[in-house]
Amino acid sequence: MGSCMSMTQDERKAKSRSDAIDRELQRGRREHDRTIKILLLGAGESGKSTVVKQMKIIHGDGFTDDELGGYRMTICDNLLSSMKVVLNGMGTLRISLENPANKENAERVLASMDPFFPSGVMKPEVAESLQHLWSDGGVRHCVSKAHEYQLNDSAKYFFEHMGRILSSNFTPNVEDVLRARVRTTGIIETNFRVGDVTYRMFDVGGQRSERRKWIQCFDDVKAILFVCALSGYDMTLFEDASTNRLEESLGLFRAICNNRFFMKTSMILFLNKYDLFSEKLLATDRHLRLYMPSYTGPDQDVDAAAQFIEDEFRSMNQNPNKVVYCHFTTATDTSNIHIVFKVVLDTIVKENLEAAHLL
Repeated sequence: MGSCMSMTQDERKAKSRSDAIDRELQRGRREHDRTIKILLLGAGESGKSTVVKQMKIIHGDGFTDDELGGYRMTICDNLLSSMKVVLNGMGTLRISLENPANKENAERVLASMDPFFPSGVMKPEVAESLQHLWSDGGVRHCVSKAHEYQLNDSAKYFFEHMGRILSSNFTPNVEDVLRARVRTTGIIETNFRVGDVTYRMFDVGGQRSERRKWIQCFDDVKAILFVCALSGYDMTLFEDASTNRLEESLGLFRAICNNRFFMKTSMILFLNKYDLFSEKLLATDRHLRLYMPSYTGPDQDVDAAAQFIEDEFRSMNQNPNKVVYCHFTTATDTSNIHIVFKVVLDTIVKENLEAAHLL
C-alpha cells in the first residue's frame, strides 16, 4: 500500500493507461473468440455472390432503396448482354429469326456499344429492339436451348420481366438484385451478427485468374463454404471451353478440402442451383451419364443424380477424420437459404467450440 501511496502523478497516469490497454486487449480477445471467419470458395458461376446477398437480406438490414436503385444499370446491362449471347447462339445452332424484319433489331442490339444515357436509362431504340426480339419465335426457341451454349442462368428471368425492367420508372426489387450478375474480382468482405457471434464472410472471385488471391484470406479461417453449381454438369468453363464445370469444381474441392491450411477447418459444401439441375434433368435429353460416365443410375432421376454428385465430392476428402457437411441449395430462394444457413451456422459454432474443448 505504501508503494501505491508513494507513486508519483506521472506513474499513476502511466498505470491508468496500462490498465486501460489491458482492458482493451481483454475486450479484443473476447471479441476475437466470438468472431468466426468464413471463406466462401468455388469455381466461377457457382452462385457464391448470391449467397452473400442473401446474408445481407437474412442477417443484415437488407437493401436500402438507394442500393436497389444502384443495380438498375447492371440489370439492364445483364438483359442486353444476355440477348447478345442468344443472338450469337442462334448462329451457332443455326436457328433463324421467325420475323425477318427483326434482322435490323438484331443488328442494332449486337452493334450497341453505348446503349445508356448518362442517367443510366437505356436508349429507347435499343430498348425497343430488345422487346421486338423477345417477341420473335426464333429467339424464344434459342432461349429454350440455353443449355447448348453459355447463357447466364438469370437471362430467362430478365427476358420475362423485360417490360418492367425497360420502363422509365424501373426500380429493381430484391429478386431482381439476387438475379443480377456482377463478376466478383478481388476480395469482398461481408460482416453480420447472429446472437453474440460475429461472422466475417470473405467472397473471392472463382475464375482461375482470381484464385491466386485466395491465399490472402487463409489465415485464421474457421469454416470453408464451398459452392458448386449442380446445373453445370453439362457445361464448360467460360475461361476454358475444354473443361467441364463439374469436373473443375471437383478438382478444386479436392485441393481445398485436403489443403494443410484447412486440416482443422469446418468444411461446408453447398450443391447449388438444385432447381436448374432438376429442370435440366427432367426436361432435356442431357442425361448425367453423358457427361459423368461413372454414373450408372437411371436417367431423369433427380435424387439419384444429386446423390451421385454428392458422393463424388465426398470421395475427394482424403482425411477420414474430417467431416464434410453437404446441403442442396437454391441460392436465389431466400427461404431455402435461411433454413439451410441456420443449420450451417449451428454446425460451425458447435465444431469450433469442440475444437476449443468448450463442449
